[in-house]
Amino acid sequence: MPFLGLASVLVSFVDSSVELIINPNFNNKKITTFDWYVSSKKDSIQFTDLKFYLTDFQLKTLDGNVQSIKNSNYLINIFKPETLHLHLQTFHFTSGDTISFNVGVESELNTSGAHSGALDPSNGMFWSWQSGYINFKVEGISPSCNTRKNKFQFHIGGYQEPNKTLRRLSFTLDNQTSQIDLNLDLFFDSIELDMYNQVMVPGENANELASIFANTLQKIE
Repeated sequence: MPFLGLASVLVSFVDSSVELIINPNFNNKKITTFDWYVSSKKDSIQFTDLKFYLTDFQLKTLDGNVQSIKNSNYLINIFKPETLHLHLQTFHFTSGDTISFNVGVESELNTSGAHSGALDPSNGMFWSWQSGYINFKVEGISPSCNTRKNKFQFHIGGYQEPNKTLRRLSFTLDNQTSQIDLNLDLFFDSIELDMYNQVMVPGENANELASIFANTLQKIE
């Protein structure tokens, strides 16, 4: 599966720590509030909310050892710059090691009671104990949407098979920096916004959009 494009993640190394800096863009233009963007389908788009979970980071060394990075559950909000800087403490790093993580919240955390921090239900990313967490949320407006105030809303989650929306990504850490772009234009290039502008519950549509969203995260060589 190609690496999802939703943001640029700059990875730098200081001793045994890894810093991920996420840079969301649309057609190579930084996503900001109140700006308009145009998709390949000629849809004009403005974003009002864009949040997603990156969780369960692991580092795999060249010799095959896997280190789980504790407390590595992050809620990314592209309109809150402080959430775009992820500081991961590792015990070891060598150029060529692999880092992996979830886009979304793993099944066990959906059913194991109330959580705090990034997973606190007060963050507005939790439906109920039955439906679980919203793995990513994309909201905005577009004249292409024949909806109230031309709004589109994609709240994508679901932790049960056959429509489990968790996706896992990995990439190689090379030298002292690596970059991953979050190319949100790829998400909107894959849907017909005039007909497909609201998904709010788990199911087949959410499962499909989860794969599309994951593919917006792409490593820059």
